[in-house]
Amino acid sequence: MKRWLVALAAFTLTAISLPVAHASSVIVLTEPTHRQINGQFIDDDMATLIGVSGRLGQLVFNPPVGDRTWVIDPALIEEVSAMASGYTLTSGAAGVGELFAKSWLTQLAVVTRSDTVIAMAYGDPSKYWVQRLAPHYVNYVLSISGVRLAELLGRGVVAATSYRSNSQFTLANSEIDAIESDSTNFAQTAPFIDPKDIDISRLALLKILNPDLPKDRRDYLVRDFTAAAYTQMHLVHLSPGKFTITSSHQDLPITITNGFPSDIKVNLYVIPTNLKVEVGTLPQVSIPAQSKTQVMVPVTVLTSGTSGLNVELTSSNGDLLGDSIIYPLQLSVISPIATWVTTGAAVLLFVAASIQSIRRIRRRQR
Repeated sequence: MKRWLVALAAFTLTAISLPVAHASSVIVLTEPTHRQINGQFIDDDMATLIGVSGRLGQLVFNPPVGDRTWVIDPALIEEVSAMASGYTLTSGAAGVGELFAKSWLTQLAVVTRSDTVIAMAYGDPSKYWVQRLAPHYVNYVLSISGVRLAELLGRGVVAATSYRSNSQFTLANSEIDAIESDSTNFAQTAPFIDPKDIDISRLALLKILNPDLPKDRRDYLVRDFTAAAYTQMHLVHLSPGKFTITSSHQDLPITITNGFPSDIKVNLYVIPTNLKVEVGTLPQVSIPAQSKTQVMVPVTVLTSGTSGLNVELTSSNGDLLGDSIIYPLQLSVISPIATWVTTGAAVLLFVAASIQSIRRIRRRQR
């Protein structure tokens, strides 16, 4: 009887333990971004999260036993990898999580070695907002996520096939307008930047659309996104200036700066602010990478006074680049009519004086 009870107990324990030993666990590794579009960290909260006792640390340093499937956000691995290389915060302070990041990445490689790893959509964005604000990114996100995660982990992964969230979290109308405008600006200038940097703005937008991103951080990142778009749009720009014109026909030098790493062709549109001047035809201008070029703008002055030239730049596709500038003009030119009248008056005065002199001479001779 005793042996039977021992055998029954052993069988019961085995029956209980087997499902636990072979249970399949899905472990999700993601965290809303803590970085600006230029890669600098806004805060140092990630150092706590990836520590042994942090939320992400617990998942990696103390994972469940048994069969595991890991669903990992490539954006998270990028951020931890950036920490592992040493980093600074926007405040200027040095980050404290470098060693934590190295330890976390090492442990992640160990615990996932024999497990299945599935790529999550980069930045874990809401599919609803991606479809609304950047519908052409919907499939792009899924295709790039698996490639990026495999490169970061140095191993094969299962490609992303769906979004984890379809949240319709609230975005202010001003934020929606800003994101749409900034995305357009990035797209218009994409042909002029280094190809390897084209994804930077796209991926930054995806991270902004993560539904778990705190509102204050999202507001900050939208402003950062706008500032980056403005800077990129103004890599090609006009230098300010003003001119004094002293002849009826004159060429005015206007300087254009190309801050992009590639040559660019631009069109210069010049419109006078009044009818006192006319502008000649201008050809398309090619500006070498990282350089300045002077363009001579032919101007014809019709009358003296003040005027201005409203100048703007567009790409060869007609997209506006930089800001338009008004160049003030001081027109110190005597018109042809005034010159004729003045000259005529001078001739008449000379003739009158000559006649008067002749009369005086004749009087003396008498």
